[in-house]
Amino acid sequence: MFSTVRDLDLRLLKVFIAVVENGGFSAAQAALNVGQSTISGHMIDLETRFGMRLCNRGISGFGLTEDGKVVYEVAKELFRSIDSAAARIQSQSRALSGELKIAIADALYSNPQFILDKFFNELNARCDEITISLYVANPLQVEQGILASTYHIGIHTFPSHVPGIAYETLFNEEQGLYCGKSHPLFKKKSATLEEIQQHAFVRRTYYGGTLTTGKFKPIMVKAEADCMEATAVLINSGLYLGHLPRHWARSWVDDGLFWELPHPDVRYHSTFQVVTKVSSRGSKLISVALEILLKLLQH
Repeated sequence: MFSTVRDLDLRLLKVFIAVVENGGFSAAQAALNVGQSTISGHMIDLETRFGMRLCNRGISGFGLTEDGKVVYEVAKELFRSIDSAAARIQSQSRALSGELKIAIADALYSNPQFILDKFFNELNARCDEITISLYVANPLQVEQGILASTYHIGIHTFPSHVPGIAYETLFNEEQGLYCGKSHPLFKKKSATLEEIQQHAFVRRTYYGGTLTTGKFKPIMVKAEADCMEATAVLINSGLYLGHLPRHWARSWVDDGLFWELPHPDVRYHSTFQVVTKVSSRGSKLISVALEILLKLLQH
């Protein structure tokens, strides 16, 4: 019978939250980095510990019971309280030390504005002891990770803003429209928007179709990709047009593999922002890291 919260309960509740927020056992495997059988065992342990059924799983799909809905909300509130308490305790520490988890967009390394090396050097110089964990994630994963305290700082483009997260603008990145060398528009120095619209387009999955691409509104979306590298692979096939950061695509253009369509209306700018959890702003380490980032990258 459940009466007090133990470390084991906290671990099982984290598994439960991941299962709910990923929509089921199978989908939660990647987030938790464990197999489905392990997740299932953890859920059975949690239900046994609480003495109640938390979710239904079967042919009809995954769903929370009424008890499960209550436990999910209470668990989220519990971890928010823990995060807030941890932030307050850390803010009292005079030494700048600890672990900093940062999630960034892919294909940023070649962006001359993204001087993350200087950020790490200055942060290291101001801290007594710090461990950096750097991840690549899409914007939805960044926001989810910030809210769950999986990440402390995120850098990406965010088409909409989520309550509980603070957003600060850093810089703009120019995106160009590209095709591969076997595409009909390769090396074509002029093409109208109407001509361009006649060709298949690959879009990014993580914006859910809400990505603003300037004056160019693709009609024939025939493929999707969840990162820049996957987009580049599809463009290289010669079957699709797709947007890429101009700084990142430049090497393929120089090697004669890609062609940037010269029409000015197919280019657009992405605005990069740094995000942090509102309740974590009391952390001295996160505050100093954010201060350095804004000083170096904000345009």
